[in-house]
Amino acid sequence: MRITEGLPGREGDVTVRRLGHHDAEAFAAGTKDEAVQRYGHLPLAEYSPQTVRDQVDNEIARGLDDGSLAVLAIADADSDEFLGSIVLFDVRSDRAEVGFWLTPQARGRGAARHGLRALLRVAADAGFRYLDARTDSANDGSRRVLEDAGFVHTEGPHDELAPSGEVVNVLTFERSLVELPN
Repeated sequence: MRITEGLPGREGDVTVRRLGHHDAEAFAAGTKDEAVQRYGHLPLAEYSPQTVRDQVDNEIARGLDDGSLAVLAIADADSDEFLGSIVLFDVRSDRAEVGFWLTPQARGRGAARHGLRALLRVAADAGFRYLDARTDSANDGSRRVLEDAGFVHTEGPHDELAPSGEVVNVLTFERSLVELPN
């Protein structure tokens, strides 16, 4: 499944697009935010702009090429300013898991909600039938964004190992893309 063919996706005042070298400074800075560190459960403990550029050229490029991983940017539709990241991972035959985080300045404007809705259409167009999501049970903002986008709580709370290697108390959600409205 090639997610890149449907990019960029747009919803409201944000686009979901490929992550690029020009996003490296803002991405690295965003990962230092307390909320991202607490709830993002990112695979690396620390990101520098060079780490991000290296990932764009290597792991992210390979994942986009083979359909196994899509690390994307949520960006302002007018200025193209990096607002956060949205990721499809754990790709299986007709489903994948989605995760997202925002920079502090992007919060409160609906960027996560719009980014997730844009990604739903891109994923459906790429042939995915379901998206899964997990969020820290204490992350009320993420839970609200998922529910607003039509995700249904399916499990939890229960402890799971996150990509960061930490054990996290999570809620699990699912969203069918089969009859996604335009």
